[in-house]
Amino acid sequence: MKTEKRKTPCGLRGVTTLQTLARSVEPQERYQIANRYARLENERARLEREIDIWQNRLQATARKLTMVRDEITTLRPLLEEAPVKNAICRSGRGQKRGQALTDAPGSSTTPRRTMQLGY
Repeated sequence: MKTEKRKTPCGLRGVTTLQTLARSVEPQERYQIANRYARLENERARLEREIDIWQNRLQATARKLTMVRDEITTLRPLLEEAPVKNAICRSGRGQKRGQALTDAPGSSTTPRRTMQLGY
């Protein structure tokens, strides 16, 4: 039995391309070194800008999170209280409940009049 594994590329990540060969070779000439240095300097500057953007977004997100937590802490006691019997109806959009078509016996409201419509 053989205990050695064959070295085969695992998917496309293991395939050697011209770009990987070019990057793995140490630069020989001065212009190659200058080009590589410029590329690395640009990449460093880009990564620093990206970190600054992430930190700004982190601060903004932290502010929003504290606002949400504060609102949660103010609303939680209101939810734990017993419900009020005569709750105030909200005003705003949505369907409004109408009065019942038939009045219950002993009701204090005036009875409705019916009207016949002819088409």
